[in-house]
Amino acid sequence: MRGRREWLADGLLGAVLIAPVLVHQVMNGDVLRVLAALVVAAVLVVTVRRSPVVGLLVVLVGTLADGNFVFGLPVMSYLAGLRTERIRVVAAAFAVIAAGGTALNFTVFGTSLGEWFFLAMSLLLLGVFPWLAGRYRAQQTRLVSAGWERAARLEYERRLVVREVRLRERARIAQEMHDSLGHELSLIALHAGALETTPGLAEKQSATAGRIRESAAAATDRLREIIGVLRDEDDAAPLEPAGEQAEALVERHRATGMTVLLTRTGDLPPPAAPTVHHVLREALTNASRHAPGATVRVLMADDGTRSTVSVTSEAPATPPRPAATTGLGLAGLRERLRLAGGTLTAEPTPDGGFRTTAEIPHDATPVLDNPPVEEEMHDARRRARRSLAAAILTPLVLATVTAIGYYPFAVAGSVLDEAAFDAMRTGTPRADLVDVLPARQTPGDRPRGCELYTDGNFPMAGATYRLCFTDGRLTGKERLR
Repeated sequence: MRGRREWLADGLLGAVLIAPVLVHQVMNGDVLRVLAALVVAAVLVVTVRRSPVVGLLVVLVGTLADGNFVFGLPVMSYLAGLRTERIRVVAAAFAVIAAGGTALNFTVFGTSLGEWFFLAMSLLLLGVFPWLAGRYRAQQTRLVSAGWERAARLEYERRLVVREVRLRERARIAQEMHDSLGHELSLIALHAGALETTPGLAEKQSATAGRIRESAAAATDRLREIIGVLRDEDDAAPLEPAGEQAEALVERHRATGMTVLLTRTGDLPPPAAPTVHHVLREALTNASRHAPGATVRVLMADDGTRSTVSVTSEAPATPPRPAATTGLGLAGLRERLRLAGGTLTAEPTPDGGFRTTAEIPHDATPVLDNPPVEEEMHDARRRARRSLAAAILTPLVLATVTAIGYYPFAVAGSVLDEAAFDAMRTGTPRADLVDVLPARQTPGDRPRGCELYTDGNFPMAGATYRLCFTDGRLTGKERLR
């Protein structure tokens, strides 16, 4: 629904556009045409905002009845470009106008070729050019609006920096606890499990070791549940100890009693090493918790195009005690690899074990959830520049093509030499001028007994000379321009 101000603005615009027509018809005293002009004004008020193309067609049809409608043509064309996003609709309307107008002028109104050319140039100047200017203005407005929106978004983000710094610090601490403390708790549980099953240990000490193992496992699960969700997958995982290599991580697990068989082929590139270490640590920790005493096979390979790490644990000899798990570690790994352009597969094996496999292509493109703002702004600027170029070049090209097509027809056989015109004398029989007079005359209104010729002026090729004959003799000659 339009507001009161919009109706007032559209009404004022309609009144201004129809004013020349009303003044002309009132002076002529034609009441019916005055009423028709008021109806056209009402149509313009209704269509000027939502359907300016319809208003443009109404104005063009109105020029057949009153030439003063032509003052509204550039305004409606500009509004059509400003408020109509579908370029095909307007382009089709102009095509229909050009084809229909040409047919009417030549078949119904008997328009001369020169008059048609003038009307075609008028359509380009008063119709096409304002439409392209309005389209450019619309593109420019959208570009400015997008710029202000981006500025507002950046300002909003700037105000949140202080609060985000604190939240990021908390997330960093939580991540370190999740990655390092959780890992150490799992190792404590593994040591306690080994102590619990040591032969010759007193029953009371064995029970105590069992409670330590259970408490460490429960603490690990609780730690994952509380702070595991705070992980920022865009940040590199901290390594504990700092700078630890994959072989050192395997040795630390072997020291706890785990059987870990490592196979390595190729050298991992430095960019992939942190991700491989992260995957290996998570997979070994899960194997120590869910498959105690089982053999774990680790394969790290690099073929020059991708790095692969696979951790496979056999089925445990005795099923582990059920424990509540959150699964956040594997979910975080999967998302981390997705953002890096890699993949993670975690699934049971046919023999009851479990395999975790990660692949990291060297030339992987990181996944972006949203396109960069700079790219959006660049595209908007490019569209605005294209609209400006179209607004300037399209009328020029159309006018040039039309002129080039019209000019040969206008001047063919109708050019009178200036020296021959100056040499003509009144009273000379026309039969004596046959050799210097062109074969055809230039189109245009001429008095009875007179002939019009051109000097070949471009692009209109309008009438330049007028020769009048009476009883076959030259009675007057006139230079028109």
